[in-house]
Amino acid sequence: MKNLQPSFYNSDNESRKVQLNKDHLLKYIIMFLVITVSTLVIPTCGVLRSQAATVGLLGATTFAILDMCYPKRVYIDSFHGH
Repeated sequence: MKNLQPSFYNSDNESRKVQLNKDHLLKYIIMFLVITVSTLVIPTCGVLRSQAATVGLLGATTFAILDMCYPKRVYIDSFHGH
């Protein structure tokens, strides 16, 4: 049975190029920007830009890991959780 999970590599063994999913990459960049800007704007005390970028990277990386480990599940021809 063919593996149903998407692969980062092409099916032929000759070329092993990494393919980026642009939709997911855009989602992670938007998450990074939202977290970084909110870290700069929300606190009443001053936050350094480097610290805000670090918090943004941490949040976007955590979101990416969770998105890869627990993706959406699609049930075909059945209803799960009656």
